[in-house]
Amino acid sequence: MPIARRRYRRAKARLAKAAARLTGDNIEGPSNQQANQDNPGSVQEQTPGREITVSPYNTVESHRHWGVFLNRSRTHPIRLLTTALIRYEGDDFGEKRFVGDFGGNLCEFRVWSPFQSKLAAGIMNGLSDLHLKSGANVLYLGAGFGHTVSYVSDIIGESGMVYAVEQGPWAARQLTTLANRRPNVVPVMEDASMPYKYRHQVPAGIDIIFCDLPLSDQVRCLMLNARHYLSIGGYFLVFVRANILEPNVANTLALEKERLKQHQLEPLEEVLLDPFMPGFALVAGVYTREVPRD
Repeated sequence: MPIARRRYRRAKARLAKAAARLTGDNIEGPSNQQANQDNPGSVQEQTPGREITVSPYNTVESHRHWGVFLNRSRTHPIRLLTTALIRYEGDDFGEKRFVGDFGGNLCEFRVWSPFQSKLAAGIMNGLSDLHLKSGANVLYLGAGFGHTVSYVSDIIGESGMVYAVEQGPWAARQLTTLANRRPNVVPVMEDASMPYKYRHQVPAGIDIIFCDLPLSDQVRCLMLNARHYLSIGGYFLVFVRANILEPNVANTLALEKERLKQHQLEPLEEVLLDPFMPGFALVAGVYTREVPRD
């Protein structure tokens, strides 16, 4: 047998055993392995309620943003990844997972689609600084079902906290389930325009605020929450959608940036989210409010 083929089979077996350790299952014989049609040479571990792909063709490299990774394979374009904070115990949001080798360590990764997350779209379109680090305290206004919140949870790790604010009762069950699986997620089922209502749940000294709210209330809600919780010199990321009366998102973006500046929210950069999220843009900035002197 050629040396290259033997090395390939050893690498595939090593990744398969690593996936078995991550899932708590044992791999015995080919009955537990199924050929992956999308990536020849890979296998999928079949366990109740889950499916993880392992392949020696998957290569993972670090992104310039903390906690974000890139995947390049023979059959897929560049994909964004985060390391799974918890072992796979059922789908978070149906995302694809696989075991890859990074820096000599075998890790379980989650694929982060820019077509399903505005934050991922901003990263793919060249956002220069995500302002997220391990151990950061994050306030997420307009968390929805918690899809992007789950990836922020992966990035900041167990030492950080994400406070997910969502008023809609339709999201309560999903956010609560997410928080039960992830110890660094706190669901806050309140109106983001009334930050005093959750002052006992969210501490002061937040490092960064994400704001994904309707355009009419967005700047006001961000300003109120920044005054209550955001550290001076802390950061914010706000997602801007084109107004119905002004379909050009660039014009809406200019107006929103002026409104942000009026409330000591200084924009640092903006990124259009086309083609992943047409009609949306991301604005990142810093809170520049001055401390009143006695």
